[in-house]
Amino acid sequence: MIGAWLRRYAERDGRGYPDWAMRYAPITRCLRRIRPTARRIAEIGANANGFARFAHLPVIAVDRDSANLREARSSQSVYPVLADACALPLGTGSVDVCICMDTLEHLPHQSRETALREITRVLAHDGVAVVAFPSGEAAARAESEIREAYRRFAGTAISWLEQHAALGLPNAGAVRAALAAYAPGRRITMERNTPVCVWRWMWRILLCGWPGRGNALFQALLRLMTPLLTHCHAGTCYRSILWVEPEKDAK
Repeated sequence: MIGAWLRRYAERDGRGYPDWAMRYAPITRCLRRIRPTARRIAEIGANANGFARFAHLPVIAVDRDSANLREARSSQSVYPVLADACALPLGTGSVDVCICMDTLEHLPHQSRETALREITRVLAHDGVAVVAFPSGEAAARAESEIREAYRRFAGTAISWLEQHAALGLPNAGAVRAALAAYAPGRRITMERNTPVCVWRWMWRILLCGWPGRGNALFQALLRLMTPLLTHCHAGTCYRSILWVEPEKDAK
């Protein structure tokens, strides 16, 4: 009974799922400061806990999977658009903010640059793009550890991690170079997000049942710690975040 109550508490909304909050809360805080009046916001890649849920703003959610769009629409204020990231049905210069969060690693290598070109194409002259993805050897090793731990715990595979392994994680330097080429005259900066050790620890609790009988309590503790974790970006990090901004802007 207590365990079930603790799990309901831990899982009752997107903010109680630390990895989602650690993705979106930092960029939400920054965008409120540098683009408080943004009207047309697009997110490339839809899910139930996307930018709209954390920013409390309506968002154009673009995804090629209708199931993902239905899930996003069930929990957020989104305008679903069924389309591929490599061919966005949005006008050139029509978007104030374009977010691509943990989507690039799910695209084949040959499609990634095309998607980046589309993101910069739809961006308004004073718009801001945020492109984030897991990157680096430490992230790849951590994912491999969680994949193996989950197989031992559940006897099956995690589809999104298997896809990461099959396609390979994006190279942050290559992504930055592509954005600079497709968005001349704009400032490209890179930040890190979610320490690898924290990412590994979170997913061991959430997916792999660690530490056993006390798992529900640890899930509830994670929820309590989420506000603090969203400010934690020290050391070797799991995720790279690239910002594309007008040259005059400063975060």
